[in-house]
Amino acid sequence: MRVVLGLAVAALLAISAKAAVSDESFKDASGARVLKESIVVDADAAAVWSAFATDAGFEKWAAPWAHIVPGNGGTIEFGFAPNGTPGAANNVRHRIAVWLPNRMLVFANEYLPPGPGPFDGAAFRETRTILTFEDAGMGKTKVTETVVGFGSTPAHDNLYTHLHDGNAQYLTLLAKSFQKTN
Repeated sequence: MRVVLGLAVAALLAISAKAAVSDESFKDASGARVLKESIVVDADAAAVWSAFATDAGFEKWAAPWAHIVPGNGGTIEFGFAPNGTPGAANNVRHRIAVWLPNRMLVFANEYLPPGPGPFDGAAFRETRTILTFEDAGMGKTKVTETVVGFGSTPAHDNLYTHLHDGNAQYLTLLAKSFQKTN
């Protein structure tokens, strides 16, 4: 009985987490897929920006180790092992194309760890991720993650599915990192 109750609670939590993420994905005028998901975070834009733009902020919710080099042409590098080092072979590295503090961050994947992964790295490098931070009133921020550049190959199909689910999970983790506990 306890296992069934635990599974029911887990399912309810998963549903409520997904419900908080708004899926606004669409096809553009050329028919290309655009992955667009957003969530409202209980913090102002400067605080939410810091969660993406600083090592400590990123490590609070996204990965156990991160190193951010701010600015246009900078990098977002992170690893899933604590005590990482810049340039390590098991890190993920994104190149920043647009750095507009508290408003917009645009980046492309530059490097994935070698070996088999959940999706094709070459397809991922063809996409661009756009994060926007909008005032949602009452000290809250709407964070929208838009990914463009999906082709029509099976590798792009797999990547789209992976990012659709994964980005929703990351946005949920971001929002939860700002929830106040009593």
